[in-house]
Amino acid sequence: MTTGTPMRAILVAAALVLPPVAMAGSSSVIIAVGYSPSVPPVKLQLRADYVAVPLTLQGDAKDPLKRIDQIEQSLRAISEGVKPHADLAVRFGVVSLSPRESSKSFSSYESYGGASAQLYVLGALRPDTTVFALTKRIHRAVTGVPLADGAKVVFGTTTLGMDDPERFRPQLLGLIAKAAAEARKSLGATGAIDIDGLESPVAVMQLNDSDVVLFINYRARIQLKAS
Repeated sequence: MTTGTPMRAILVAAALVLPPVAMAGSSSVIIAVGYSPSVPPVKLQLRADYVAVPLTLQGDAKDPLKRIDQIEQSLRAISEGVKPHADLAVRFGVVSLSPRESSKSFSSYESYGGASAQLYVLGALRPDTTVFALTKRIHRAVTGVPLADGAKVVFGTTTLGMDDPERFRPQLLGLIAKAAAEARKSLGATGAIDIDGLESPVAVMQLNDSDVVLFINYRARIQLKAS
């Protein structure tokens, strides 16, 4: 996005760069990154669509094929166990299946090749519920599922999720354009405005127990005088 004549000398520059967001097995549901004070001035604060609880499944079988079966059966069991809950859903993540057989003689989940599977259980964050209530519901739903013998599930830190944040791109682009024009006016600049990074994905960051912040990483440059 460029306004004015081509820029030769950059007199004012602002860089807004934050880590990429993480996906939870679905191209439309984005899991929010943790809060950072380094947020861009152009952003949208919205109530999250989901509470997301990350899970890691591990198997303790020494034999690698049995370990794979433990994890596969447990994934299916959790997916089926969550289905009766209309406001809960499962999104699968990374599966790491090691073919190695450990030589260690004692039993440990970490001793047998580190095979594991990651997934998220999502709960719809409706106006009449809270992150606390949903986290407890998800915990009860998962712990009530009988896993394959020798498998265990590890609960991660509760976070928030947003459904298709890209739908807010037009609104964010409009706000960025408005902010750039206002900055140019306040500086009394007559030169060009160059904005890079507008093709970046809409990022999602957790703000508090129910809200997320949506933003686009971009870099704005303003030339004070036309060249």
